[in-house]
Amino acid sequence: MKKNIYILILLLISLSSCVDSLLDKPLGSDLRIDSIFANREKALGAIAYAYDYGLMHGAFGNDWGTLADISGENLTFKHTWEDSYAITRSGMIADRGGSALSDDQFYRYWWSIRHSYLVFEHIDNVPDMNANEKNSIKGEMLALIAYRYVEMFKRYGGVPIVTKSLSIVEDDVRIPRGTLEETLTHIITLCDEALKLLPDTQPDINKGRANKGFAHAIKAEALLFAARPLFNSSSPYLDLGENNKLICFGTHDENRWRLAAEAAEEVIRWATSFGYEIINTGNPMADFGNAVATPGNKEYIMVNRNIINPENYDIRIARGHKNAMSFQMLSKFYKANGEDQDWPNIEEFRPYSDYYSRIQEMEPRYKVSAMGAGIDAWNNPNDDIWNSRNITYGDKWVDIAQNEGSGRPVKFWYMAGSRRWFEFPIYRLAEFYLDAAEAFNEVGQTSKAHQYLNVIRNRAGLPNITEMNKDRLREIIQRERAIELYWEEHRYFDVKHWKLENIGNGIIGGDMTTLFWFYIDGWDHAPTPSEYRGYTVRRMYSGFWNQSQYLNPFPSNEINKGYLIQNPGY
Repeated sequence: MKKNIYILILLLISLSSCVDSLLDKPLGSDLRIDSIFANREKALGAIAYAYDYGLMHGAFGNDWGTLADISGENLTFKHTWEDSYAITRSGMIADRGGSALSDDQFYRYWWSIRHSYLVFEHIDNVPDMNANEKNSIKGEMLALIAYRYVEMFKRYGGVPIVTKSLSIVEDDVRIPRGTLEETLTHIITLCDEALKLLPDTQPDINKGRANKGFAHAIKAEALLFAARPLFNSSSPYLDLGENNKLICFGTHDENRWRLAAEAAEEVIRWATSFGYEIINTGNPMADFGNAVATPGNKEYIMVNRNIINPENYDIRIARGHKNAMSFQMLSKFYKANGEDQDWPNIEEFRPYSDYYSRIQEMEPRYKVSAMGAGIDAWNNPNDDIWNSRNITYGDKWVDIAQNEGSGRPVKFWYMAGSRRWFEFPIYRLAEFYLDAAEAFNEVGQTSKAHQYLNVIRNRAGLPNITEMNKDRLREIIQRERAIELYWEEHRYFDVKHWKLENIGNGIIGGDMTTLFWFYIDGWDHAPTPSEYRGYTVRRMYSGFWNQSQYLNPFPSNEINKGYLIQNPGY
């Protein structure tokens, strides 16, 4: 079955290369559109292109690790305050060429949405496709459009509502922003329409393409962000005057949490009815490793299979990534017994033996997610490719004292050996157990919050949570989400939409810290454990945070056209 999946992927990629972008040609070219939908083979190329653009995801689609860096999960050691400022503000100057530091590229949403609408509108013209296949493709396109909208929703708030492929000849393409409510309604409507058309499961030859689960997941994500404090409030984070409803619902409504809880449960009901499950065989290391890294595993609802080009990707980037986990992130992981670890204070020197014993005590999710300093990768045991002596970046040794940090990220390569590629989890089932726990806690259904939260903790080998206080349980759920979903491009949006009080003090802004290493003199190779003298916690740089950053800025070239209202503070 897996062989068929990857044959399909290669076929779709090759077909898409034969079909020029529908978006780069004159928008009124009916002759060209007719030729693309003249037969099934050409139409498959257009569908592949829709997925290529539709699933391009955040930092992994643009600049490796950007979201992890600016959310405090990881550190890039070249950064200064000015770099942090540039990353968070660069969306203002991103144009069609994008920006290497921006967490997304605004124009790509509209390329994707227009292309998906074109497929939706013209797939009925393909003569050698049956009605069921055409309906499934229509549902897939609506789901891809909804996905792109939910990505904009959590970044920008209300955005222009587009309901068809637009033509610059026939349509006014300068559409103003919809309100938050209008944008949310549009996402839910797209998902509901997609659910009428999509199959519960795709045939083996179409594995990797959208099914009902993808639409359920998008809907659940949209409703969760609608319920969180940033939007679900009587007043916005910054005043936008008569346009406040672009960034705030204007009321706090507990029912939004109920809708989010119901939607998360619907994902879980669908998933467990159609062969998806939280992987739990009683071996936390293997179970979590398989859940986050094994291609085609039972927790993956939707993945991006086009992130890495195997011909160009150097596996050394995975083994010795230029980014390292931050100390703030390391501190969130528990010991394997569920207790907090005792780490040094700032600039408190401890010997390497202290580190070695403490890091070995960490929970399996840490050991799947990162490599310890001087320690072979736990997630690829007895594999020379993944031993600590082979850690390089590029063709020379890096400044290891900084690069090792609090752990080198290796999360998506559990038991990977020489495999260079991975499947990035856009929607993984565990996310929705945590969504349900979060939402049920907010409406006072503590037992249900425990039920869903403890499924994730039990798989990790941790004891059950029994906390009854709503505020303390919220903090536990937020911590669990940070651990479970580390490096999966959630935390940057989570911390902003939770409006965490300390967001400017060591999360997005403020002092960024890591474990810093001391070595014996004279080594010219990756150090062995005997060549470490010790370690401490050190401040590396200070991140930038301003209230305006709760939502992203629209590119200035779009604002200058006069049809968009900029988010406040930019």
